[in-house]
Amino acid sequence: MEQISSNVEHLKIKENLISDYDVYYLSMEDLITSALNVALYIVLICVAFYDSKVLLILLLPLSFVIPFFEKNMFIKKRKDKLLNEFKDFLRVLKTFLEASYSVENAFVLSAKELSMLHGNDSMIVKEIKSMVSQIKINKPIDVVFKKFAMKTHIEDIIDFSEVFIISKLHGGNISKIIGNTINVINDKIEVKIEIDTVTASKRYEQKLMNLLPFLIIIYMNISSASFLRPLYITVTGRLLMTFALVVYYFSVKISKKILEIEV
Repeated sequence: MEQISSNVEHLKIKENLISDYDVYYLSMEDLITSALNVALYIVLICVAFYDSKVLLILLLPLSFVIPFFEKNMFIKKRKDKLLNEFKDFLRVLKTFLEASYSVENAFVLSAKELSMLHGNDSMIVKEIKSMVSQIKINKPIDVVFKKFAMKTHIEDIIDFSEVFIISKLHGGNISKIIGNTINVINDKIEVKIEIDTVTASKRYEQKLMNLLPFLIIIYMNISSASFLRPLYITVTGRLLMTFALVVYYFSVKISKKILEIEV
């Protein structure tokens, strides 16, 4: 009876789990937010670079398509959140192991502790509960943990899982290993926070600079419409504006790349 109950519990949890952290399905909220951002740029491009209502009508539907090609941003954000939660999991797990609980019991108690810290809907709580339910139906903890680590595609979690498995099999000091892992992850997170703090003003400046070309062109259109008119009605003018748009696009990409500092 207990075996059946554990199987049912595992199936319920499995339904809410992320099967691969490198795969992201946009929620309606994500889609609407991203679509509005893309739509804003489409409006600015059509008004500033082409002054064309027809082009605006043709391109506007793309605002609901482009977000599907920019999932990496959502994936990175989700992985960063999981890594922060995983750090708290290691801290809690280390506490229970130092109190002489077995690894299996420490996992069970960690799930309860983290439920109060992050809530039952957090990624790490769902993952731990899934691992606990699998352990209850006699799946080896090393296999279960390795499977979780591999699907996250997060280097720190994968590295920890390999060391954790070896220590579990050969009787290493798991508490010490977890303590060292926490220190490494904490150092990385602190460095990342410091970098974000230092580059925050530059990222803000970058966003302003991204809008500046549009604002300048729109201002010139309002104040001296006849001066820019040839750029919108002649073939040469259209080609020049298209070239300027391409240069602007690559400039934005390069500026983002400069500010993306990996830790």
